[in-house]
Formats: sequence, structure tokens, C-alpha cells
Amino acid sequence: MAPSIHTETLTAAATEAVLAALLPVEPELAYANFLPIAEREGAAQALHRERWVASPHRIGAWVARDEDGTPLAATLADERPFESTHFGSRAAKVEAPIAVADAERRAAAFASLFPRVVADLEAHGCEHVAARASTRDRAAGWHWQASGLAHVDTQVSWMCPLTGTPHDELPPPGLHVEVHDRTSLAAIDPRRWQALAAFAAEAFDRGPFVFDLSLPYERARAIYRVWTEKMMAGEWADAVLLAFAGDDAVAFISMLEMPDVSRAAGVKVCGRGLGATLPGYRGLFTAIQREMIARRPLGAAFMENETQVATIGSINVYAKLGFRYLRSTATYHRRLRAWSDRN
Repeated sequence: MAPSIHTETLTAAATEAVLAALLPVEPELAYANFLPIAEREGAAQALHRERWVASPHRIGAWVARDEDGTPLAATLADERPFESTHFGSRAAKVEAPIAVADAERRAAAFASLFPRVVADLEAHGCEHVAARASTRDRAAGWHWQASGLAHVDTQVSWMCPLTGTPHDELPPPGLHVEVHDRTSLAAIDPRRWQALAAFAAEAFDRGPFVFDLSLPYERARAIYRVWTEKMMAGEWADAVLLAFAGDDAVAFISMLEMPDVSRAAGVKVCGRGLGATLPGYRGLFTAIQREMIARRPLGAAFMENETQVATIGSINVYAKLGFRYLRSTATYHRRLRAWSDRN
């Protein structure tokens, strides 16, 4: 007989008990295999507990329980303010779920939980939803698709130790690399990096928004240019390595501090960055990565890099430089209401 499962909105009062039940048994907990966190007992669970309670853009959370009230699975959804503004359509994101490890009970819980989440988000006025799940989580991927979400992307995450080790791989002749923080970025004449910003709309052509056919294609491509402009203005970057040919920027790597991961690891960890190199500068992406390792921007000990699985060039560089593979995640999208451009 199929288990009797019911779903409900997860209240703040019940959250701690649900997290205490599910975080220790979730087999795909992000960063649990990152050595500085793995070596600290309870650190991975503390990281995710913090993320569950700290979001400033929370829409809601949900839990699936068995007939005895035992938590089987839970997930939460947040607003996406930037994406909502960019597309003129209220967007939400659903984080990777936490659940029991037993395959049958996990699948049954998601089969009940995910349709409830989608229905509640639509009733809440959301017009677009994005959900993420580990690519190792066969139940989550299946039941997000069964709930009407389409697979649009797979991302691979790597962790790079920033050892400060000098290297002898110099940039090509005529190029030099500079490290900037938020303050110095804002002082750079935007004309020096406009070519990179324009290229971003072409270079990042394999991301989830581009592969979401429910979104306007040109606006989906433009999102990566806007991200680059915000990064170069110091709004979305704590540090950036810029490679210059004369006065013009031809490559960059950006990074943001990750305070919650840093607290869990006991060392400074950065990530959430972008990186790109203009065509015609072969080998520069590798060289600028080596500069990042040697210079250790912000005094960071590690840099997390995430790239689409189709971006073979970046993956080859990360593997060549000995970055540690962390995880791969899949993204699923669904438009909940007909497109209406409010911009």
C-alpha cells in the first residue's frame, strides 16, 4: 500500500524540528563533501540551517509528512527581485529539497510536495518558478518535471584552493592583470570594459534563461550583459581580476564573499562569480585563473567556480588546474501564467 502523505505550509515554529529531522539524513547536502566543512562536525547542517532561516526574500516553505507526522521532505521558495525586474514578471526560486534518503519514501514525498509548492506559488501571484536539484537526486528531477517544470540547465561546481603559490605562466605579451575591489572598480572608466559587457550577451549563451523558451530570447540573452555591468560597477562583486590589453579590458574573473560558507569552513570562501575572455586571447583564461590562485584576492582561501556543463573550455581549465569537483545541479523552469510585459 502506498504511504499516506500530507503536505502543509511549514511554519516558523515547526521549522527547527523539521530541519533537525531532515538535515542529518539528506544525502545530497551541498558542501558536505568540501573538506574544510566535512572536517567540522555539524558544519554542513549549520550552514543549511542558517540559509533556511536567514533569507530576506522568503515566500514560504513546505513540508511533506507521513501519517504519523514524521517529516519526509521539505523545501523553501524565495523571491527573485532582479529577475522579476529584468523580465517584468514576478519570479520565484525553489531551493534543492531536503528529505529522507530512502528512495521509495523520498519519491513519494516529492510526488506530494512539489505540486503543492507549484500551486501555492501560483496562488501567491508568482508568474515564473525555477527549481534546483542535485543531478544525483533522481526522485527530485523526475517529480519537478512531473509537476510541469522543464529542464533548462545543468551546472558543475568546483572549488579552487587559493594557495598563494607563484606561477610562471605569464599573460601574453602586451597584457597585464590588475586586481580591483568595489571601490576601485567604480573608478574605472566604463568605456574600458564595454567590449566585455557586450560580449557577455554572446558568451553566456547556454544558461537557464536562454534555454527557457517561455522567456523572450533577446531579454534572456541580455541578462548576462546586465550582470557583467553590475559586476564591473562594483555592485555584484567584492573583487575582480581584470586583464588589460593597453587601456581595454579583455578578460575578467569576479568574486563575491560567501560569509555563510566561510563560517562553516572556518576560512574565507568566495564564489558567485562570472568570468569571460574576449575571442582571440587563447590561454588567457588559464593565465588569469593562475593569477587568482597566486594573488588570493580578499585574502580568500578558496574560490568556488560554477559553470554550465556545456561550457567545455572552462571545465577543461578547472580540471587542468586541479580544482576539486564539488557537485552538479540541474535547474528546472516553468511559467505559471501567460507572459505579460510590465516594463
